[in-house]
Amino acid sequence: MAESAIPTPAIKPNDAAALQALRAEIDALDDRLHDLLMERARIIERVKRDGGKRGVMIRPGREARMLRRLLARHQGALPPQTIIRIWRELFTGALTIEGGLTIAVDDKNEDLAAVAREHFGPLAPLRKHRSASQALTDLTNGAAQAAVMPIPNEADEDSAAWWVGLMHGGAPRLQIIAKLPFWGRRSDGVPTAPAYVVAPITLDASEHDHGLIGIETPPDTSTARVTAALKEAGFEVVAVMSRRSERGEPRYALAEVIGLIALDDPRIAALSGIFRAPAMVLGGFAVPITELPQDAAR
Repeated sequence: MAESAIPTPAIKPNDAAALQALRAEIDALDDRLHDLLMERARIIERVKRDGGKRGVMIRPGREARMLRRLLARHQGALPPQTIIRIWRELFTGALTIEGGLTIAVDDKNEDLAAVAREHFGPLAPLRKHRSASQALTDLTNGAAQAAVMPIPNEADEDSAAWWVGLMHGGAPRLQIIAKLPFWGRRSDGVPTAPAYVVAPITLDASEHDHGLIGIETPPDTSTARVTAALKEAGFEVVAVMSRRSERGEPRYALAEVIGLIALDDPRIAALSGIFRAPAMVLGGFAVPITELPQDAAR
């Protein structure tokens, strides 16, 4: 005997009319949203024409400020992640109007490409490479305007210590400008690979930032000694990661501190005096959002 289908409840005439009216309200709102998006694009065209922006147009600090402001005022049933995704697409759309943005990726870890796609949008051109050096070369020769690179760790081989190259690079000056992923509470299937974004731009502050410093030290210098020197120079230290030293070679440390650091910050000069080699500002980033409005309510 065949199974009987469960009957679908009939929509009453009054309910159908009410549903149609609600859909008409949504359609009208969609038109208003579209009008605002087109007006936003026209203003971006004016910024491109009259704003005096030059070079790589990405402004991660301003983007972070905008997202934090919107999330702070957000309420209702719409998930905060949706707000982030909508505005990330708007940021990419704006960059397209201003000249476009091509992203290079060190793709030995395939999750990095997924993180880049999530942050910069599916329509941003992506150039995948099998080494960090190839991805950074895209920036120096103009084939890409930003590169998504793996977060360093102490177990990296020499070829993976790409951040050391930033200490010895020439023109254009490359630096770390963002940390990904930018928003927390990662759900299943969402890319989680931690990454830095590198670009040849001057950082803009987001009001909640961390700076990065590269330090060259003698081979026997401990991480504790580097941390103490940073504190003596006046930095608030978040973390220090040391690169392994072999065969008496110099030891390198990547320090994360609170606040962005100017190139002429006197604390950098103080560090160089301690270690007898120039300490280098390697950039910084807007601190990622780890708590969203719906999380705070729990």
